[in-house]
Amino acid sequence: MALGAFEFRPALVKVTGKPPLAEWKGPLQFAIWCQRASPWWIGDMINRGEDLFGEEFGEACGDTLSTEMVSRYASVARRVPPQNRHADLSWSAHAAVARLPHDLQRKFLADAARHGWNSDDLRKQVQSFLKSQKS
Repeated sequence: MALGAFEFRPALVKVTGKPPLAEWKGPLQFAIWCQRASPWWIGDMINRGEDLFGEEFGEACGDTLSTEMVSRYASVARRVPPQNRHADLSWSAHAAVARLPHDLQRKFLADAARHGWNSDDLRKQVQSFLKSQKS
């Protein structure tokens, strides 16, 4: 895929010539956006493929990802519905709340966005909350 002077390939970006600094922002933001979105894309596709084709769909994944990663992407995508997802938060932040009921997912993700918590901060907040619920 090419964006101006930037050609995106599976394991590299080929830059043609010396594009002005102003032309780097869009392609770089695109690459970051893809990196943040791809776990959701993979998880949603795995879940839908399994819904449609059952265990037979597993062959479509091939050997490109470990079974563990495929399982994690699918699990988080299944547990955190699209309406709870925050594009400005990492996939790891969503993984930190995936085991919670949907209303608590929304609360913790909104708190994370509001307070600028990273995924580790959010995980600690969730663990603290769960610990307080057991007491």
